[in-house]
Amino acid sequence: MELIQEYLNDLKLRGRTLRTIQGYKSSSLEFLNYFPEPEKVGKMEMLEYLQHLKDKNKRNSTIQRDFSAISGLYDYLIFMERVNVNPVLQIRTRYLDQSEEPERRFIPDIKDVRRLIASIEPELALERTIVTFLAKTAGRKGEFLALKEDDINLKRDEIYWPNKKKRKIRLGFIDPELHDLLEEYLIRREGKKPKTDYLWINDNGYRIHKDYVNAVIQHYAKPLGLHDHHGPLHARLTAHCFRGFFTTQMQRAGMQEVYIKWLRGDSLKKKTWANNYLEFDQELVRKEYLSCVPELIM
Repeated sequence: MELIQEYLNDLKLRGRTLRTIQGYKSSSLEFLNYFPEPEKVGKMEMLEYLQHLKDKNKRNSTIQRDFSAISGLYDYLIFMERVNVNPVLQIRTRYLDQSEEPERRFIPDIKDVRRLIASIEPELALERTIVTFLAKTAGRKGEFLALKEDDINLKRDEIYWPNKKKRKIRLGFIDPELHDLLEEYLIRREGKKPKTDYLWINDNGYRIHKDYVNAVIQHYAKPLGLHDHHGPLHARLTAHCFRGFFTTQMQRAGMQEVYIKWLRGDSLKKKTWANNYLEFDQELVRKEYLSCVPELIM
């Protein structure tokens, strides 16, 4: 549809991520299939559509995403002077209030992660390294998948994270456990005759599929009772859960908040002690990291 393509082009021009654009495309298409003439949709029609989504047993978080996409579509139509009001706004405020505490994700304990890694046979270098890497670095899945072979420096035990929108600090560190796993993985990677410079490759030498990471985690987590694919968010173990695990473990080990944020790649600009003129000594962060990161391979 022409309108959808215009909206997607607008999202790209505004710098939205590919993942956001794909999600908004799906939500907007579903809406336009239900209401082909969005200019004629008002408040009552939006209430009807909300009930339609609820009748399909969609999760509240999914409905909120759908309405965010539809609201963005109407903002675009207002900008192009094709409608005068956004009929989504009052519906979201009254029926989809996001001020309530969001559904919690599962944060595995250190015993859980150790059991998970121990359940992966040592010869499965890719799978074992994936889980350990996420647990020890708190990398986002997109950042993790975008790593190239040259982004890993085992001589200096450093990670050079890709330039992603949410990644504010691109340097990360490698502890001895992860060093050994990466060293073995890179040897085996070379034996697969890589056909790409991406770090994570399958047996055919090509970059792994974007869904492979969660598939590996959940394959080993399910028999241990750590993952329920059809359960609520707090019962599902995904790559993102390891950011919570990393943060929790660093806090328990006494790491300063600023160093945790630094290692997670979060923005530091909102803190008075982290303005544009402050430079962190990366060796202090490295030392703090190595003293706090837990041992996971028992």
